[in-house]
Amino acid sequence: MSNEPSGSVTPAVVGEVITGEPFVVSREDVERFESGTWIDRAYPEGDVPEFPEDLVEGFHLLSLVDPVLQFALGENRGGMWGLNYGLDKVRFISQVHIGVRVVPTFETLAVEPKDGGFKVLRRCTFTIEGAERPAMVADWWGYQLPRGVVEASRRS
Repeated sequence: MSNEPSGSVTPAVVGEVITGEPFVVSREDVERFESGTWIDRAYPEGDVPEFPEDLVEGFHLLSLVDPVLQFALGENRGGMWGLNYGLDKVRFISQVHIGVRVVPTFETLAVEPKDGGFKVLRRCTFTIEGAERPAMVADWWGYQLPRGVVEASRRS
């Protein structure tokens, strides 16, 4: 099978920047994240005293990259579906606290053909509204395929 995707559908253009709507992480969001990731079990006695009570975990922010991108894309998904492919680099630069507005941006750094689809590298930046420095920067690879096409490992 060719490494080239079929048709002329491409999921993104290098240099494209998408800015999503600002979002807020609530106390309820934090509690659900802590329960779903077992943080509440790892620290059953409660918070570490030095840990700010209203701090949003860095991995909580990272877990929001995919859904926040989907919200930003809306219906403009180009007939593609995707899988997480991995991360090259993640940095948690500034603290995010419950209730602050976070502005997401996604810059496409690379689009590479792979097994009938594309690997897409996006720099995902979450910045507290009005702040100069970002809160989080993550270089995230996605593997995107046209709708109706499955990844090579599941093809017969």
